[in-house]
Amino acid sequence: MKKFLFFFLSAVFLFSVAVENAGAAKLSEEKLAKKKEGYYVTGLPLINYTSDDGLGYGARVYLYNNGNKGDEYYDETPYFMALYAQFYMTTTGKMYHELNLDNYNVLGTKYRVKAFFAYDYDQNANFFGVGSITTERKLFDSSFNTYDTYADYFDEFLDAGNKENYKYNKYQIAKPTFNLDFFGPIANNINFILGVQVMYADIKTWQGKDFKIKGDEYTQVNPTLFDILDPTGADGGWTNNFRVGIAYDTRDFEPDPTKGTNIDYSFVISPKAMGSEEYYNRSTVGARYWLTPVKDLTFVGRVAYTNAFGDIPFYEAPYFWFPFKRQHGLGANRTLRGYKKYRFVGETMTCANAEARFKFWEVAGGGQRFVFKLAVYGDIGNAYDDWDEPFSDPRWDDYKYSYGAALVIAWNQATIVHFAYSMSPEDSAISIDFDHAIY
Repeated sequence: MKKFLFFFLSAVFLFSVAVENAGAAKLSEEKLAKKKEGYYVTGLPLINYTSDDGLGYGARVYLYNNGNKGDEYYDETPYFMALYAQFYMTTTGKMYHELNLDNYNVLGTKYRVKAFFAYDYDQNANFFGVGSITTERKLFDSSFNTYDTYADYFDEFLDAGNKENYKYNKYQIAKPTFNLDFFGPIANNINFILGVQVMYADIKTWQGKDFKIKGDEYTQVNPTLFDILDPTGADGGWTNNFRVGIAYDTRDFEPDPTKGTNIDYSFVISPKAMGSEEYYNRSTVGARYWLTPVKDLTFVGRVAYTNAFGDIPFYEAPYFWFPFKRQHGLGANRTLRGYKKYRFVGETMTCANAEARFKFWEVAGGGQRFVFKLAVYGDIGNAYDDWDEPFSDPRWDDYKYSYGAALVIAWNQATIVHFAYSMSPEDSAISIDFDHAIY
């Protein structure tokens, strides 16, 4: 209860500071002038690549309804409805198929509903452990030799000899998931969030199994790190939760903001009464700010903190569960870019991000509009074992950092695609994907 009050009061303080300059969250005149009216479709083949998942292929098709000028709330929302369907697979054995609905102004009100059903399967999910040890220690092998870079770790351990250690940091997981979120107004620019998740995790390890590499057969002889550590939730099962949150949001255009503030707090609880295998709860606080001091140049900043209490399954631990969407942390292409997905995981995690986005070209024709931006960014983050350690024992020397650049394309304002290259002292990463990392 003390921790819950600490997080809640911290969020209330942030809200109170921000609300001093609260105003109606209207779209700018420029965005309104360029906003496409009525229903329209965008869609493209998914030919993407990330360093974690390999080459991906598939398709995503969007159906938008922006409404028409004169409609109530037309000047306040990026769209009234967005529905997309996705089919996606990668060369490393990952699949992510999804049907996603985002509906503003339900039945002409200020209430919003977001829902999705997804099938997420990863044949080669990363596992580097859980806890502060992940940031305190370098990459290490089964003999506890350490490595400064992932390339050295791969060449000298994972890929060495007869490849018996090739799956040392890997496991398999399938997660069919249904998620429903409900948003409603409390006051000007302040919304509550209620949500529920129903998910089943089916987990398998590689111990004693054959696997294929480049068309050849190899046998896993040594146990994996996953087998050795046997983390909480290793047997999988149901992981259902209920969420409540509050958000202060003055972004001028949610998919691609150029000014405004977004500060939020969420509390997630996964009780056994909902059918979950393990009990845990999680608190997450995030604060973001967008500033455009001169035309076409936008600066973005974010700080975030998350803490889990109880027996959180290891596959749920690596997330910042923000009210509007949850994001991988720390690693991958959303929080600490330039590291492998799930590289640093703790029951408590912190991150901070800074980004500059410069719009250098805009073209329109045939009822379509494309805006091109160049983004440069830097990220830092750390993992801890207890909720108060970021304040009582921050371990500044263990903070990890990364940096990079991206080409960002906004298609009809609301569909965002990025092409990013990120670097860190340990690794580098390529990401071709949807949406901004800082939303």
